[in-house]
Amino acid sequence: MVPLTLFLKVHIRPSGIVALRSLPQSKMRTALRYVPPTTLIGAIAYPLFHVVGNRAETAYERKTFRSKAESIIELFEWVTVKTQGKPKLYGSLLKINTVYRGKAQSAVTSFPFAVLYGEGDYSMTAVYLISEETLSKSTYNLRDVERAAWGMTRLGSRESVVSVEEVTSGKTKVRDANEATTAYAFPFKGFDVSGRGTLQSIVDWRSGIGDYSKAKRVVMFYPERTVTVRGELSVAEVNGEVIVLAP
Repeated sequence: MVPLTLFLKVHIRPSGIVALRSLPQSKMRTALRYVPPTTLIGAIAYPLFHVVGNRAETAYERKTFRSKAESIIELFEWVTVKTQGKPKLYGSLLKINTVYRGKAQSAVTSFPFAVLYGEGDYSMTAVYLISEETLSKSTYNLRDVERAAWGMTRLGSRESVVSVEEVTSGKTKVRDANEATTAYAFPFKGFDVSGRGTLQSIVDWRSGIGDYSKAKRVVMFYPERTVTVRGELSVAEVNGEVIVLAP
């Protein structure tokens, strides 16, 4: 019998921009076009920590600041996102100002060189597959995670304010398939894809998100609308939509 997996589906609408620094970064501080799973985990981690009265975002270990989101990474079996509307990258006028004036406040210099603006009806839907066994052994329950999803206020940088418009939860099962149609991002490895999308190299969140300096990378395919994927797939259905997991 195939065990069921908890899922959380979160509909998110940005207030204006989403600024996501590409890591490791240079002085150019380039930005990612699409939201990676590491950012989605970080976004839900902070309000989840509030449930138990912990407001710290980082922990100081071995002379290095590490993201506290690392402590809840085992809760998630898979994380992905669907983007409605094609995002664009724009240069930051603040950064240009820095180049010509020589000095700027640290808040300005830490801003990504490019930022992402949505066009039209721009929104995102994040899906979290949650390990029921790990959740049962943690200090949280599904109600806590649902509350944390409603409490998400930003993606990545402090400028990236978002509002959560809908949160649904339920159970699904991961199964094998040879073909699937999906609008959600998936690992681009060994698959035949029909449709338009963007490839983006990101940190593989499964290798840890506390310190990116030695983190593994994975190439994700972010579909424009829906694409058809063929190959030896692992898929899950979430409220009538299909997500493709890593092989």
